[in-house]
Amino acid sequence: MKFLSTLILSISLLFSSVFAEEAAQETAPEPAKELSWYSLRVPEKDYTKDMQDIREKKLHAHKHLGMLTLGLAAASAVTAVLATNKMKDARAARGGRADKSDADEFNLHVMTAGLTMASYFTTAYYSLSAPKADTMGDTDGVRWHKYFASVHMPAMIIGPLLGLKAISDYKKGQDPSGIAKLHKPLMALGVAALAGAVISVEF
Repeated sequence: MKFLSTLILSISLLFSSVFAEEAAQETAPEPAKELSWYSLRVPEKDYTKDMQDIREKKLHAHKHLGMLTLGLAAASAVTAVLATNKMKDARAARGGRADKSDADEFNLHVMTAGLTMASYFTTAYYSLSAPKADTMGDTDGVRWHKYFASVHMPAMIIGPLLGLKAISDYKKGQDPSGIAKLHKPLMALGVAALAGAVISVEF
């Protein structure tokens, strides 16, 4: 009986060690398929396969939302040009005089710009919240992604605020004044940098 108990205990310990080894292999970190500038740095010893899976899913969403954001930004730029042209035509019909109704020509632009900003910050969230082992390095494409992001991020934060100031000026029956004049060139720079950021990790 003592021998049987010892045998059962030995078999149990053997199976336990096998299962423990398999569990350790399942939680071992895997190389990242894609790296991100914004990341939660995790010590390598704590970086698990589950974290890697979460990272890949979030960066996959980040990638596709980035392309959507670029499309919305392009649409926002087009609606801005169309609104400006319509405003010029309306002013020409009034003898070149500015009017509070000029702001109404930008309603569609304001809507597309709002969608662009919502998509932009949602895209940033997926990158920001993706865990990353502290030993991971950046590929050349990701380094360029960083450079472009350092340009488009300030533009996407400051530019819309200047746009609101410009709309406020139009509603007063006057052209944008002061820093509001920088809205157009700043957003043009931001959209160009956003395009560069998408291209740098796609090609």
